[in-house]
Amino acid sequence: MSDLSKRLPTTAMLVVFAYLAIRFLPPPAFSALLFVIITLGGLELATLTGLPRRAVPLMAVAGLAVALPFTFPAIPLAPSLAAATMLLGLYFLLTVRTPERLASFPREFGILALAVLYLYLPLYFLLDLQARGANTLFFLIFVVAIGDSGAYFVGRPLGRHKIYPLASPKKSLEGLIAAILTAGLAGYISIRLFPVAVSPLVAILTGAVTGLFSQLSDPVESLFKRAAGKKDSGTLLPGHGGVLDRMDSYVFCAPLLSAIVTLCWH
Repeated sequence: MSDLSKRLPTTAMLVVFAYLAIRFLPPPAFSALLFVIITLGGLELATLTGLPRRAVPLMAVAGLAVALPFTFPAIPLAPSLAAATMLLGLYFLLTVRTPERLASFPREFGILALAVLYLYLPLYFLLDLQARGANTLFFLIFVVAIGDSGAYFVGRPLGRHKIYPLASPKKSLEGLIAAILTAGLAGYISIRLFPVAVSPLVAILTGAVTGLFSQLSDPVESLFKRAAGKKDSGTLLPGHGGVLDRMDSYVFCAPLLSAIVTLCWH
């Protein structure tokens, strides 16, 4: 069975699932679903980085501390991040009792802090976007999907100038340009399909910038896979790899779009 024939059914399932969740789940339920999805990605990150399984529940608890301000806006974000850091510190203070555990402490602490800052914090901006209106989140998903498709269908046959040879050998300058252009076009199409209060010009520019950062976000996740000698972050999604492989673009793009909406959309 070809990669494409595996990808299409999974893609269709993910599109329907995402649409129903974004359109119909209230913020607390969507937050709980997002927490589960991010934690699955965190499990994949733990596997890629060699984090011991005993530390994974702590990662989830620290991630929950970050999730709370997005779910309940009355809770400030900065103290929640500080609380997550304190949880990590207290865990190691109570559990590091042997020279062997002491030797692994800096690495484990760093990976857990990475999971909080690289996964939970940026990806919870997806909840922020949903709270601004489902169509705002649809804008992001549509733009990223079209930009990635533009990069793939142009870069694969025409790509000559490699830009991330170590992280993503197949990514090219030609594909990057195609991603920016098609994502800009997708920004315009998106506000026609999913109306939001923004001018066509701003939508096009927002789409183009989002397309650029999507292509920057993807290779960062690829670095973890290359360092671990893996092609995919996992095997949960047939034809797509793991959860991280589907979420990597949103690590940069979700907080970016949240900032753009706040500053530039009316």
